Amino acid sequence: MTSPEPPDGDERWDVAVAVSDAFLDEVDADRISALLARVLEGEDVEDGAGLSIEIADDELLTELNREHRGVDGPTDVLSFAAEEGEAFPGAPDQPRYLGDIAVSVETVRRNAAEAGLTTSAEIDHVLVHGVLHLLGWDHETDEDEALMRAREEAYLGPAIHASGARHDD
Repeated sequence: MTSPEPPDGDERWDVAVAVSDAFLDEVDADRISALLARVLEGEDVEDGAGLSIEIADDELLTELNREHRGVDGPTDVLSFAAEEGEAFPGAPDQPRYLGDIAVSVETVRRNAAEAGLTTSAEIDHVLVHGVLHLLGWDHETDEDEALMRAREEAYLGPAIHASGARHDD
């Protein structure tokens, strides 16, 4: 796995991107860091906040999906919000930690092909979707889904939903 330093200008947040060796030629961690910085800025996330991204395969996402959702199979993205549920005690002078996001490139590839998108565009989509979940956005109701989709389109453009593809999270 590799975890590059954030690109120049994106040091406002602590975004750790780890990419499985199998996907190093396919996934641009610097581009991902820049996209996430744009989302964090657009969502008015305070400086210093952190999150981690794990770009992996179906095997890891199946394991996480089984353990945390009781679903025995892969998914494209899982978000684990640090501020969900019972608060974890932390030092008052520490920056806010938003949580963790795991992405399966293999599932994203399949979903991208089905939606008529590039793998890169769909990785961007699931990452923006995941960050929005970390920030409290959800799609439990039709109204919430419309609001969340509008936020995704604000960062990725309306073409990201043109196929009508949906997340199963």
